[in-house]
Amino acid sequence: KGQADGLVAVADEVQKDVEALRGWTFKRPIKKQLTKVDEMRQYLERQTDRSLPPGRLQVVQAFLRTIGLIPANTDLKTTWLALLEGQVAGFYDPETKTMHLVARDGLPPFVERIMLAHELTHALDDQYADLEAFTKARQNATEDLDLASESVVEGSATALMIQYATRAMVSGRIDQKALEQYAQQEAERSKTFLDAPRYFSAMLGSYICGALFLAKGPLMALALAPDDKPIGEALLAARKDPPQSTEQILHPEKYWDAANRDQPVVIDDLAATKWLAQAGRWIVHADTVGEMLIAVLTSPRGAGRNLLALQSPDAWTNVPASGWGGDRFYLLASGETADAARTALTNLKGVWVTAWDTPKDRDQFVAALPQGSLASGAVADTAGTSLAVVYFGVDDSERAALTARLREAPLPMTQAGRPWISRQ
Repeated sequence: KGQADGLVAVADEVQKDVEALRGWTFKRPIKKQLTKVDEMRQYLERQTDRSLPPGRLQVVQAFLRTIGLIPANTDLKTTWLALLEGQVAGFYDPETKTMHLVARDGLPPFVERIMLAHELTHALDDQYADLEAFTKARQNATEDLDLASESVVEGSATALMIQYATRAMVSGRIDQKALEQYAQQEAERSKTFLDAPRYFSAMLGSYICGALFLAKGPLMALALAPDDKPIGEALLAARKDPPQSTEQILHPEKYWDAANRDQPVVIDDLAATKWLAQAGRWIVHADTVGEMLIAVLTSPRGAGRNLLALQSPDAWTNVPASGWGGDRFYLLASGETADAARTALTNLKGVWVTAWDTPKDRDQFVAALPQGSLASGAVADTAGTSLAVVYFGVDDSERAALTARLREAPLPMTQAGRPWISRQ
């Protein structure tokens, strides 16, 4: 009971700081409860099962392996849970409106406070922006949209956490030793993600890039801002009119400048289904990769990651990815019926249609693929002036036939509801 009372008292103190920074007050009390590490693991597993239920887990894992975002022997759920377990010192459950306080041995008190500031911001945001409804409405749409949504939610909490830490340093509430402990703790937390397959590092990117997206400016300006009120206002705006891609997160001007907002190109799935039709073969999963993950795929194999450099959005994109217009990946499998194919996931193949802002952007993407981390055997063809199609496991004769048909009759595509035809 003493440990629980101590953690609750700390959380109550941090809660007041969070309210003062954001300029919002909690509309209703939130329950605070001490949660054991094994109970936290069970919660994380339930959340993972919700976002990747049986059936979906298998096809998403197959998609990520086929394109090369995770190695062929990587178990998606096991790796994801292992990464999350090491990051949590507390978590807010929006369903029960409970702040769970997880006691971890050896965690520096200041680090504990910073993590609580992050999670309490989620609790505060939920009361003003209904994060639970926001997340549920967009969950499992595409990899790209999931990351964009995650960036909004985590960016808000990360922005306030940065300001909380900065004020504690400036005010002298944290001494040099505690600061060094915090820096070491953050480096270890980040290193865990950076040592994992590069796909998982995008989660770290959503925190950093999301904060800068909402701040509409550099990290230093965010850290030294007089308060966190503009972040709250930006969160409410993004909640009302959500960003549609990681491109908008990585390049905030492509979202916040309404007159020049860069909406993603949407590829017609029905037309693509007819284009790829073959007896006994079915599309078992369709997904959008987006700029942030394309940067992962087009970065040279074995490229190191500098922890300091990761504080800039430039660290999460690159030249081959930054001209992205839109994309759609189709995972194909064999079977007598679509359900049978989706269950068995045999004879897997992939066809990835990508649309680019300019011919130069398309050509830079194609040129970068051989040095990147695409699954082995992938072959890229071009079509029109600004399209590239990447094939995985498709034999040369079928690939040539599919590309020829695409050149003769381009797939219908739209951008902001209008036909996207001028650059095909």
